[in-house]
Amino acid sequence: MPIKNIWITYSQEILENQEKSYYKTRSELKGKTLTMIEEALQEAGWEVNKISVDLPLPQLTEFFSQKIDLIFNLTICVSGIYNQAFLPLLLDANNIPYLGSNSVVHSLCLDRSLSKLCLRGIGIPTPSYFIWSSKEEIPENLDFPLIIKPRFRSHQEIISAQSVVSNQEELERELQRVFSETRDEVIAEKFLTGREMMIGIWGNGKSASPLPIMEVNVSRQVLLWDFQTKNDKGYVEDVLCPAPLSEEQKNQIEKMALRIFQELHMRDYATFKLIFSEKEEIPFFFELNSLPSLYYRHSAFPEMCNASGIDYKTMVQKLARIAEERVARKL
Repeated sequence: MPIKNIWITYSQEILENQEKSYYKTRSELKGKTLTMIEEALQEAGWEVNKISVDLPLPQLTEFFSQKIDLIFNLTICVSGIYNQAFLPLLLDANNIPYLGSNSVVHSLCLDRSLSKLCLRGIGIPTPSYFIWSSKEEIPENLDFPLIIKPRFRSHQEIISAQSVVSNQEELERELQRVFSETRDEVIAEKFLTGREMMIGIWGNGKSASPLPIMEVNVSRQVLLWDFQTKNDKGYVEDVLCPAPLSEEQKNQIEKMALRIFQELHMRDYATFKLIFSEKEEIPFFFELNSLPSLYYRHSAFPEMCNASGIDYKTMVQKLARIAEERVARKL
């Protein structure tokens, strides 16, 4: 059956907080993301409703008991460390189709340790690392510098130049700091020098295709494209898209990204972060995002689409059709 109605799900609290941060010097863009998504879907002929999922679980469950053809899911967080996996789990339990990957894939991508194991398992280069908790010894003879991150990705985490450590004393201090904030295991990853890049994939299975590769932190004014830089600049300043790459380099990155997307059974769209190592001259993938944000004139995925000649509303409509086609084919 053709999809007639689409519900947009989002967190009002997170949306407002992030827009306040992202658009602090561009107040005219506040509220525009949700409005444009709704308008794009309506203009394509769908009946559109929206709901903030900042609700008690019984109310959320009651809402999902009604007839819903498709969820256009923007919900990056509901609860806990596997935050963005929670809503898809509820939707699957209620047999409601939705945009994006399932809860298993989201959980895997939120866990940096599992992500790295998967990358290694399918032959994709990723920086070396170790996992640490307060009850464990720190390995000896480490190859500095290292970058310290929480094991579980979160929309609230702050990774900055402080996260990069150059000796044992700095390492111990940063491990303790991150552990005290998260009360969970910590990832210590080899900090590679090179060009920071992102690549987006959309589609499904063999029909999935890459978007233009984006290079960030082009000016190298900061050590890494950190939390504050992303907040202040978004993926619209100090970036190049498409990134200047040789055809061989471009093909290498695209093939690896498609392999990740297909081997992990990701759905509809995703983005991946990588460092193109200056030393080895190969890409090292280090972060998988199975639910890219879609903030207008801020997020990476819409800017990649824009670089390929696809405006924001057309992007929204294509994402919905990608999901609609997958649902129809029962993939």
